[in-house]
This record gives sequence, structure tokens and C-alpha cells, in this order.
Amino acid sequence: MQGIIDSHAHVCGKVLFPRWDEVMERAEKAGLERIMIVCTGVEEAERAIEIAARDPMFDVACGFYPNDILKVTKTDWSRLESLVKEPQVKAVGEIGMDYFPYETTVPKELQREAFIRQMCLAAEIGKPVIIHMRLATEDTRAYMRTYLKTPGIMHCYSGGYEAMGDFLDMGMYLSFSGNITFELDDRSTQKAVREAPLNRILVETDAPSLTPAPVQGRDNEPCFVTYVLDHICRLRGMKREELIRAVGDNYRRLMGG
Repeated sequence: MQGIIDSHAHVCGKVLFPRWDEVMERAEKAGLERIMIVCTGVEEAERAIEIAARDPMFDVACGFYPNDILKVTKTDWSRLESLVKEPQVKAVGEIGMDYFPYETTVPKELQREAFIRQMCLAAEIGKPVIIHMRLATEDTRAYMRTYLKTPGIMHCYSGGYEAMGDFLDMGMYLSFSGNITFELDDRSTQKAVREAPLNRILVETDAPSLTPAPVQGRDNEPCFVTYVLDHICRLRGMKREELIRAVGDNYRRLMGG
């Protein structure tokens, strides 16, 4: 079925961009109508903006990912502040907090400063945010309560059912990714998938990461968002066509167009 929207895919990154034509051919065959190209660096964003200017299938989001903050220069900040004003850029993101114990971690205070700065930037230009939250639900929620002035997307939502209401109250949409197909023991998030308001649900791949369970072992691609749709439909007892229609309405309401 046509009309599928992938609200979060890193298709202009180093993994998928070299295979752009074949990745997009598979996406179109799977029924993808829109793809939000999410960029975590300014060069990647410039590439995506050029593509989106030529093809209305694509929207762009750009922002600084929490674990990249140590690499971001003053020049990068200046370029980002200019890029987000481009009409092809529909959202600021992905931004947020990440407390996963990576080999190199960014101090929490630096993450916080960058997160707040980018939420304020989104408010200044009146565009939604796309928020990354990993093992940092409480701090993310606290900073959003104080500084969030625009609606947006909780990317790859895994904050659980208990926190869901707060994010909805802040005007956020919940975007579900391939992790819901293999993190089946996360009962709180599975409950969120089942019970989230239909008018606040989005779907995504986070390609090339988080490949859904049935196709694990391969790089994730926008075409695999169908597995996310089908998992949600099974949990909620609804037809794929109904979910695709609702997700499309939700995305357009948030992003415009």
C-alpha cells in the first residue's frame, strides 16, 4: 500500500548514501511516500537539503546528537543555526540526552547545554524537535518541561508507558522503530505501543540502525518500516491501511504539507 511515511532515517549518512539508488528503489516498491532524512552533521544536512529541494518525497531534520557534542565547533553551531532556517528543514533534531556507557561519553552537563540550546533554537524558528532519549528519561523529561516551546517527536520511543502521558502532555508524538519488534520483554514500551493515542503515533526505521527482527543481520532501510507497522497492527488489533492513514495524518499535522 502506498502512503507510508518513515519519520526518521539516516539515509544521507556514510552507510546508506553510497547505495542511494537501490535503497530508494526498494523504498518506493515498499510504498514509501515520505522520508524524513535526519542529519547529525552540517555537511550531511547540506547534502540532504539539496536532495529535498529537488524531490518532495524528502524532508530534512538536522541537529547535534548528544554523543557528538565534543566534536562540534563554534563554526558548526553557526552553520546549524543557518541551515535550520531552510524551507526543506522541517525539524531540529535529533537532539537530546544519552546516558549509555559508550567507550567515549559526553559529560551530562555538556549534553544538557546542547540540548537546551537546540530546544531554544527550535522555539526561535518555530519548528518541531526530534528528541533522542537513551537511559535518560527523567533528565530528558525535566529539561523538556522547562525549555520545550514547540511540539515534536520522541524518536525511537522507549520511555515506557508510565512516562508516555507526560510527553503527550508536552505536545510530543511517539515514533516507534524496529526495537519494538525485538525488545519484547520491555513490557512497558510494548504497552505504550498498544495504548498510545492513535493521533500521536509515528513510525520510523532509524536506518541503518535498529533493523527489525525479521530482517536482522542487514543494514536497516526505509523499506523495512513495514515490519514496524505490522507489529503495531498486531498489538493494537488494527489493519495496516488504517495505521498508515493515521500516521500520515499525524506526520502532516506536525510537519506541515
